[in-house]
Amino acid sequence: MRKLFYVVCAAALAVASMSCDKDNDGKNCNLPSSNAPSGMAGGWAHGGVSGTIVVDAYNGKYVGTGFKTGQYLKFDANGKNAELVVLVDGGYYSGMQSVTKMNGTVVFDEAAHTLEFKVCEAHYRGWRSGNKTIDRPATDDEVRQLTNNNRFYFDYDPSENYPLRLWFQSLPVDDDHTISFSKS
Repeated sequence: MRKLFYVVCAAALAVASMSCDKDNDGKNCNLPSSNAPSGMAGGWAHGGVSGTIVVDAYNGKYVGTGFKTGQYLKFDANGKNAELVVLVDGGYYSGMQSVTKMNGTVVFDEAAHTLEFKVCEAHYRGWRSGNKTIDRPATDDEVRQLTNNNRFYFDYDPSENYPLRLWFQSLPVDDDHTISFSKS
């Protein structure tokens, strides 16, 4: 079941990513970048789902989960053409879904094991109960805030099937704060 969810999240993120291609308004993304560690370039996916299962108390039928979330991160070997897509489904309780797509570059510091996603542009989309409620590019101030909040510690080993593990720099580096991405 868990593998199926990851496959579904990866597919949904790929579709969301493709549907946002027209959002690129041609801004010159001439931000700093650096070479990715060996074997790390490419696409990475992560997904999670709430363990809460919502069942209709009147008829006993399954109606949804508490929430679902997924992230898709990709970048070239030179740290350019980076993309981060964040998908959130508030589940049965809220009826809200959102997709945030960020384009930019990635800067690595292998000695410090840090990765910084520098955002050139971003786009927000949101739905409530299936109706689109937001569809707009991020403002310049929002782009700056996104860049300031996309610094991570990373752990990666280029051996086969090893995940890319990220932690926000503001959190302790331990398994409780790890986001493990699988190569897509």
